[in-house]
Amino acid sequence: MARQARRVRRELTESEREEYRRLRATLETEREEILAEARRRKAAHGAAAAELRRAFELLKAERIAQGLSLADMQDRTGIGRSALSRLENDAEPNPTIVTLTRYAEALGKKLRVILTEP
Repeated sequence: MARQARRVRRELTESEREEYRRLRATLETEREEILAEARRRKAAHGAAAAELRRAFELLKAERIAQGLSLADMQDRTGIGRSALSRLENDAEPNPTIVTLTRYAEALGKKLRVILTEP
């Protein structure tokens, strides 16, 4: 028989209520700044994800141009076919640099990572 957690509720002290009100007021004054920063980070993440998708589009095109199947890539990389398929087709793949390097090397290519100014 599963035990069910009991909800315990206690009243806040006046000093706790005052601290809560102070924090809410601070949050409200910083709200637009917080939202703007969140939007900026989301856009940066979206741009990075798009670049990663483009890298996998290029790798997939190279694989196909070389006449290699996912089974061939599995043999060359040691990465399962289903994982390779997800990397090639997912909207937001999240591979490690090691995975990208293994995939590129299996195609006779070299992975280069370049840092630039924004």
